[in-house]
Amino acid sequence: MNRLTNLFLSAFGGLIVLTSLPAVAQPPERSGYDVAWYDEFDGTSLDTNLWNVSNTNNTTNNSQQDYLPSQISVSGGSLRILSENIPSRGRPYRSGLVESKSYQREGRWDVRAKLPATTGMWPAIWLLANTTTSPWPSGGEIDIMENRGDEPFDVSSAFHFGENGGGVFRHEFVYSGQTAVHDGVQQNYHDGFHIYSVEWDSDQLRYYVDDVHHWTVRDYNVENFISNETAPMRLILNTAIGGDFLTNPNGSTVWPQVFEIDYVHVYTKSYGGTTLTFDNGGFEDNGGSLASWTKFGDAIDNVSSNNQHIRSGDEAMKLYGQFNGNENFSGVSQGISVTAGDELTVTANAFVASNDSIAGTGNYAVLKFDYFSKQYGEFGSGDYIGSDSVLLADGTTANDVWLTRQLNSTAPAGAVEARVAIVFGQPLYDGGAVFVDDVTFVNASDTVLLGDVNLDGMVDFSDISAFIALLMSGGYQAEADINEDGFVNFGDIPPFIAILMGN
Repeated sequence: MNRLTNLFLSAFGGLIVLTSLPAVAQPPERSGYDVAWYDEFDGTSLDTNLWNVSNTNNTTNNSQQDYLPSQISVSGGSLRILSENIPSRGRPYRSGLVESKSYQREGRWDVRAKLPATTGMWPAIWLLANTTTSPWPSGGEIDIMENRGDEPFDVSSAFHFGENGGGVFRHEFVYSGQTAVHDGVQQNYHDGFHIYSVEWDSDQLRYYVDDVHHWTVRDYNVENFISNETAPMRLILNTAIGGDFLTNPNGSTVWPQVFEIDYVHVYTKSYGGTTLTFDNGGFEDNGGSLASWTKFGDAIDNVSSNNQHIRSGDEAMKLYGQFNGNENFSGVSQGISVTAGDELTVTANAFVASNDSIAGTGNYAVLKFDYFSKQYGEFGSGDYIGSDSVLLADGTTANDVWLTRQLNSTAPAGAVEARVAIVFGQPLYDGGAVFVDDVTFVNASDTVLLGDVNLDGMVDFSDISAFIALLMSGGYQAEADINEDGFVNFGDIPPFIAILMGN
């Protein structure tokens, strides 16, 4: 065994030893964002440098709880908000609320949480302006996640806006529900932890659950309030009980209940801007999901991850129509940063099953590049430049065979984002579905130096630690995929050593 191999194995072995020690959790890096603050709740008490705890029996929305500091605790790596069927200060129930001491305008908020699950519980993750200086709703309110305790399959997001002052009060809001299907089973948000997120830009809000983008609120949707009127906001975590939003507790309610928060990660927008990259083309991330993709037209859970028919790995994506009586379009999309003249290739594999066929129908699926002059631009708006597409499947497609389709395209003048889109079209009521798997993207203008994992332009000993860290994290980076099989794993170690040795 040569000296270089010994050095690599020594470093790798050292990492194994180190990873057995307790790690200090850090928020993941996100392009376009800098970490502002975070809390992993790893101690035994709430960090009062970061949080205020509510102590009030004043309620809103006719909710029925008394918020008490005694209902807030930190243990086992989680913040725990306890709701109990115990009267207090004129209210029939007890619960808790915490709010961040910091306020900020724009950025990203990620909260990983497990929701309380019974009739009458109203857990919420939300952002609110200072109501002393901006009386509600004149500063805005961003509801990242709300849930009714008797609705385990649906979480919702909202944005509230309006005016309050000078004798004038006006309240408006927009909202959207989020449901998901995984392997043919509707996702139960009460069963475990999920990540609820919002990205707040100067002119839009983007909402996510488990990194699946399910809704965007644009400035024109809310009278340009986002860009002109929103004030800096604090983060609030609480469980209200009963009220206008949901059914009050009744004989079926199970007590006590806990709203458990694993972590809070808060980011500010960086000056460097966001580089959009292509991820999760095999639909394997997060245990098999549509993470990194944007869903659209998912009116009846007709856009989902699914393991019924897979080409590789454990998951694929299943698409079918909305059955709304009109021509409708459903699918997923994902944006990638480009410059004009970039030569782009996207490849996807489609499957039509004989027991759920679109044969003889007007249904179809296409693979597209949609080009935009602005990141996160809206299709059909002034930000939209144009599209290229190729047919994935239609009524003439053979059943029970995986078919590979490739789309080559050149980014047009003015393009800063190429959005890969997979679209199912349903002109009428025809049934049938299309499965899609193993979507890959290549920008021929990108130069990948295999082995240059630390991206310093050279392949040398300094890349070893970066390679090992990526290998152990399970992440992906093209420079570390030495055997170019689409994964960073132990199979990349021998060719990585060979590159370092100059072979």
